[in-house]
Amino acid sequence: LVTNPQIRRSIDIVVLSPPAACRLPPLPLPTNTNHELAPLLHSLFIDTMVFYECMMTAKNTSHYNILTALMKEISLKIVNNGGIVRSIQNHGIRQLPHRFKAKYADREGNRYYEKGRFISVFYDSNPTVMREVEGILNLNEEILRNTHLRATNIFQDVNNLNENKNSYVNEILRELEEEEKQKK
Repeated sequence: LVTNPQIRRSIDIVVLSPPAACRLPPLPLPTNTNHELAPLLHSLFIDTMVFYECMMTAKNTSHYNILTALMKEISLKIVNNGGIVRSIQNHGIRQLPHRFKAKYADREGNRYYEKGRFISVFYDSNPTVMREVEGILNLNEEILRNTHLRATNIFQDVNNLNENKNSYVNEILRELEEEEKQKK
């Protein structure tokens, strides 16, 4: 049972967040703000949310509690800065493609690892938070390597407001043009 309310909140958000919740609701505008600024404000705060996949390789000798605490720390950082953690996946211990070197030798004197535990974290966040998460992972001695990727999102095409890049909007515009030609 988790008693820390901040960690409990992050766990609830991780579990209860729907996977399609990649965009926040529009920000309320102050009454004295010019409404022409609304799209600009919306793009500054909302469209900066990016769907990331963080793939990390940890030491195969890392204890479960240490890795769990690290995942909670990362999740808390993301959630406290307005992001959404979609999932955390443990891919298990696998053979590495080549020998990985740790930053420091562990208590047993091991510095090179032939096996590693692969973990993926999928989350929505802005680029600043992604760099903070990378910093947390780089400072942790249990993580051998980490990589951040902009993950593909099934809603990416649907949510794109640019007419030239949204295939759904292009298709509707073509249908409307064909209807107008048929009416003439």
